[in-house]
Amino acid sequence: MTFDNSELPLLEVRNLSVRYLAKTQPLTVVQDVSFDLRRGEILGIIGESGAGKSTVGNAIISLLDPNFEVRGIIRFNGKAIDGANGQELQTFRGREIASIFQDHTASLDPLMTVGAQITETVLAANLKACQRQAKTLAIELMGRVGIPEPDRRYSSYPHQLSGGQRQRIAIAIALAGAPQIIVADEPTSALDATVQMQILRLLRRLVDEEMLSIILVTHDMGVISEIADRVLVMKNGQMVEQNATSSILDSPKCDYTRSLLAAVPRLRLSVNSSQPNLTQQSEEHCQQAIPCARDEQASILAVEGISKVFTARAAQQIFGTSSAKFALQDVSLHLARGTVAGIVGESGSGKTTIGRILAGLETADAGKVTLEGDEYEVSRNGRQNGLLGRVQMIFQDPANSLNPRMTIADALAESLRFGLKTKSHKNALSVGEMMDRTGLPRSLLSRYPHQLSGGQQQRACIARTLLARPKVVIADEPTSALDVSVQSEILALLKECVAEQNLSMFFISHDLAVVQDICSSVYILRNGRVEDFGPSNVIFAQSDNPYTRNLIEARPRRFIQ
Repeated sequence: MTFDNSELPLLEVRNLSVRYLAKTQPLTVVQDVSFDLRRGEILGIIGESGAGKSTVGNAIISLLDPNFEVRGIIRFNGKAIDGANGQELQTFRGREIASIFQDHTASLDPLMTVGAQITETVLAANLKACQRQAKTLAIELMGRVGIPEPDRRYSSYPHQLSGGQRQRIAIAIALAGAPQIIVADEPTSALDATVQMQILRLLRRLVDEEMLSIILVTHDMGVISEIADRVLVMKNGQMVEQNATSSILDSPKCDYTRSLLAAVPRLRLSVNSSQPNLTQQSEEHCQQAIPCARDEQASILAVEGISKVFTARAAQQIFGTSSAKFALQDVSLHLARGTVAGIVGESGSGKTTIGRILAGLETADAGKVTLEGDEYEVSRNGRQNGLLGRVQMIFQDPANSLNPRMTIADALAESLRFGLKTKSHKNALSVGEMMDRTGLPRSLLSRYPHQLSGGQQQRACIARTLLARPKVVIADEPTSALDVSVQSEILALLKECVAEQNLSMFFISHDLAVVQDICSSVYILRNGRVEDFGPSNVIFAQSDNPYTRNLIEARPRRFIQ
């Protein structure tokens, strides 16, 4: 989009600094950040965790805790708003500048229908509107943001909508006050690739059609490349570079920006032309491919005919549908010893469900699992069927998978005791040795999870998993919550563990480039069924399965090779 530089900026930020007034010593979290935002523009603010991105957005709309001190100048339409009082802010928020938060689940009231929440916002922003007018506008907003059957969905509760639909509702709530600016803080980070692309296109359309302006806060360079007009790069609370998106992507001036770009995984769509096309486009072909893989390399784990059904009552509570719902339908997988196989699909495809069944954390309604020749009854829970312990899981959110009341040393020691109790003591690594192997300083052993960075927390989770000495590891989105630079470090660590310890792993992800980087083969799941299967590089380069191609096309174009 082209902008008239002579036009007065809609938003001006000059020398913005934010200090946290700690009891011991004030801590500067943002220092001297300046930028303009013009009408009809998307400004991306990018940086790693702790860079100060969200603090800048919250400072603009005065959502920071009283313990934060804000200095600098913030002007909206030429008028200073940094010193606004409570009543002025109440009038200003939502009507002039609105917010979209990262966690769409937490930002919606679980006890109110989504329609009522939009209606409530309309009434708060437009005091002259009556209840009937507000409801009509709420339904109209739901349609504008792409909610199907908005009249019917008006009465749905948040848990009855998909993640993408909940984020669309959050956008509708932000639009309810007819703001001129939206501060969107990581609005797509919790969504799978196809839904993410739909939300990004929605935001771009709203900007182009309604001349909205958006401040897009993100750590994802792919998101920036898709819709941002300009980019502001932050590191340690400071602005290190600011330019048009094309200039940032093509010729970054700062080493830090170059390192961020280099860390983004690329999806490679080329494959050796002499390599045969091994992808299968039907369920029958997918099932035939599994025995072929078994012949090539010794199998450690085989999954045959796994099905999982939510009863009508459970489906009504979880999905808002009155009929039973299949989470998994006749799924068969194979894992060769010492390899990593990817499981890919959109939200609701059954990826995590199959992982939890294999780890003994959830039961199946049909099917069997064979691990090193031993068959397990998956219709019984993990403590009864024997899978618990032999298969270990690395979870998506490291902070929530570590006990906040236990030090890292205690958490790892507990896992070590479990591993020694169930296996031979021979070649068992100590807690300290595992810290060394996973790249964690031993000085962190006395700390609690909240005192570690996200990357350190995930390394601790990996160390805990390996100390239990499992036969198979299920890694469920282990890098999705991490910055790209930390993500690349964790992937390198996992690959090192596979190579050095002959580890066997199912790697669950919605990120095709990450899967291609670490996995030798990949299963594509859709609506609880295996849709496609084959060597990962061949699948992404040669598959003509429409669903697989849609997943590939949802990847930011800038990072496809």
